Amino acid sequence: MTNQTTFNFGGETPCESFATKRDFHGYAQFRESEAGPWRFYVSGFDSTTTGAAGQCAVLLTGGNTEWVPIDENDRITIAGRKYGRERWDH
Repeated sequence: MTNQTTFNFGGETPCESFATKRDFHGYAQFRESEAGPWRFYVSGFDSTTTGAAGQCAVLLTGGNTEWVPIDENDRITIAGRKYGRERWDH
């Protein structure tokens, strides 16, 4: 299901001290510690206000971004599943 590999995204990408990154259905995921949760990286939001449903740009493993839904509870939808704020970073 997931492919753990090393990516080279360039200088503006979040970096952990031990560089843990993986490909999750084409989306890049990072974690800050070996036991920490995997997190998606959200690079931007549409013009909707906090507390309203909208769209956000999530980093793909190839370095591009893809717009995905974000609901009024700050949950993003990736591969048909919702992920709360504890599973993504901005």
